[in-house]
Amino acid sequence: MSAVLEVLLAPRCAGCDAPGAWLCLACRDACEPVRRGRLHAATTYGGPIARALHRFKYRGERGLAADLGALIAACVARDLARGVPLDVVVPAVLHPDRARERGYDQARLLAAEVAARGGLPLRAPLRRVRASRPQIELDRAARATNMRGAYIAEAGALRGLRVALVDDVATTGATLSAASAALRAAGARDVRYYVVAFDE
Repeated sequence: MSAVLEVLLAPRCAGCDAPGAWLCLACRDACEPVRRGRLHAATTYGGPIARALHRFKYRGERGLAADLGALIAACVARDLARGVPLDVVVPAVLHPDRARERGYDQARLLAAEVAARGGLPLRAPLRRVRASRPQIELDRAARATNMRGAYIAEAGALRGLRVALVDDVATTGATLSAASAALRAAGARDVRYYVVAFDE
């Protein structure tokens, strides 16, 4: 009976359903990093990573935070190795109502993994103060308007610091831009964006 339970309860890859891990080595190895200016993504959105992100965000599979966070952490590590200065990791947090509804904030979970793996401090000075419509429901033109004024940050909390801002997916960059503006208002010297996937 215990062997049957082990099989039933063991993690299965969210990308291809192979047993043994939340995200298998083959699905991780298929990721091709993407850079768009200040945006760094572990891969493009689609295929196994899209399935994994959907399960992470909408089906309560929090265990995926470690593997998805590791993909972002690898992007951060590459930048650190290139001499890009980063002082702190900050999540692009959800509105509290959305986080309660979901049961967790996926950006916080990812950022915690990135900070732990990168040896950087984790800070959470951002506050999502306006509950906007989910970005996935909007076209590209409406996304920037939807996010305008959505974030504030604790005054002076990041004075002079270079920030790695972490989220799950970037499409137009509206969420990250709005969060970045709040972080700069809080004193951040520089903000770079790190996500699991870039949805072109």
